Amino acid sequence: MITNRSGGPYPQLTFIVDGQLISRFFLLLQQGVRIKRRVGCSVAVFLREELGAAPDTIEKIQSIMLDGKPVDDIGSALLHDGSVLALSAAMPGLVGATLRRGGAYSSLRNAITYHEAGKACMPGEGWVSIKLFNLMMAELGPGLLRDGVLIKAPDLADLLSKWSPELLQGCSATLDGRRVDITMLEGNTALAGKGQVFLTVTGGPSDR
Repeated sequence: MITNRSGGPYPQLTFIVDGQLISRFFLLLQQGVRIKRRVGCSVAVFLREELGAAPDTIEKIQSIMLDGKPVDDIGSALLHDGSVLALSAAMPGLVGATLRRGGAYSSLRNAITYHEAGKACMPGEGWVSIKLFNLMMAELGPGLLRDGVLIKAPDLADLLSKWSPELLQGCSATLDGRRVDITMLEGNTALAGKGQVFLTVTGGPSDR
């Protein structure tokens, strides 16, 4: 895994929250966040070594979309710099059954299933956009937020405007190492002119 995950001169925003409040940030993961990790590896390796997913968690990931296409073979599909990876547990109905990797209905979408096109994919560091849905937000979300994700500042401001009263009671924040008033973040005052922010969210005493 790489160590400088902020990957550039982005503002560094850190939240320390009561354990149960971490889930308030999961909506950002559903909308999509960017992470800097090793690329040029298979989806299976990426899940295991870069996201830290345990074998039982990987088994729960029933739908994997890579660059908008469903993935069946996680051992051969490769992550590229700029790839978009969406992960979901089992979804209901025919759509869920059709998108399920290796499922009985996977043949119905063979034309859109992800296949490597033979383009060069050199191992190295790169940015990957991650989207998590349903159970995967709880399974992988805390670890992603703890390690840090790159998000759009307006998206964060919108989220904080919904949860501000609750977060004020159980959260502290620092921006580039300095304590910051959460209400200034909610109104985007402290983030004015900052298009993207490297966000880290960790649990406080109640999370240990």
